[in-house]
Amino acid sequence: MKLIVCSKRDVASQNIKDNLLNLIQADKETINGIDFYISDGIAIADIDERLIYADYIDERLSKYLSFDEILFASRHSSKDGRKIITSHVTGNVGRADYGGRVYSLAKPSPITMKNFAISVTRKLKDTEYEFTLEATHHGPSEIKTPSAFYEIGSTENEWKDEEIAFIVAESMLEAIQMKENWIVALGVGGTHYAPRQTEIELKTIYAFGHIFPKYTFNDLTKEFLKKAYEISEAELIIIDEKSVNSSVKNLLNEVTNELNTRVIKSKEAKEEVVV
Repeated sequence: MKLIVCSKRDVASQNIKDNLLNLIQADKETINGIDFYISDGIAIADIDERLIYADYIDERLSKYLSFDEILFASRHSSKDGRKIITSHVTGNVGRADYGGRVYSLAKPSPITMKNFAISVTRKLKDTEYEFTLEATHHGPSEIKTPSAFYEIGSTENEWKDEEIAFIVAESMLEAIQMKENWIVALGVGGTHYAPRQTEIELKTIYAFGHIFPKYTFNDLTKEFLKKAYEISEAELIIIDEKSVNSSVKNLLNEVTNELNTRVIKSKEAKEEVVV
């Protein structure tokens, strides 16, 4: 079963939840103050806490039902006010200012993320919104079940946009149901909104797990990169070659030697388009 986690403290999350419930037939059950909506192969959990602080939510909710993946339905906030739909894995490289723990990573669900990216981008074609991946950031980091965030941004106007929430909800359901065998990659380099990784995600055979942008380079270690690679269940590492410096390249060489994997540049990855 796939579990979609929503927060009662998040306007966008509630908007997505309401649209999900219009798309599926679900039975409501309240257990220990948590509202569950259970359908065939899909469940929604509506929790009281903010999603970024929901560490160990998989362990807590597994007491009530069985599931193998979590999709967090969330708002996205930014000062630029862009109309965007984002998706990303959670975790912290250096500091942990917004939930989770320092140097801790949630387990990603890269296949569902890529399926969502493809589905939602197609549906956003006639809107003012665009889709983008984001780099790994914020909590919860203590999640052992494969998971990712699916977000509406970037202001309250967008969070309350029912048409967009419907598109996101529909795309989440499609992403769960799609059966694709993408090649999972760890991403290194670029900026927070990951334009090169987003292009690769949408057009090629590769699906990203964790992504570490340039601003994390001073905090990256060999062991941390190895951990990110392993929990992403990645098959290779894709770098944004224009931003990766020599010290990070040396780190990656050590990682590839120890894990018997390889590094390719983003321009090489872009050649592996979906036919």
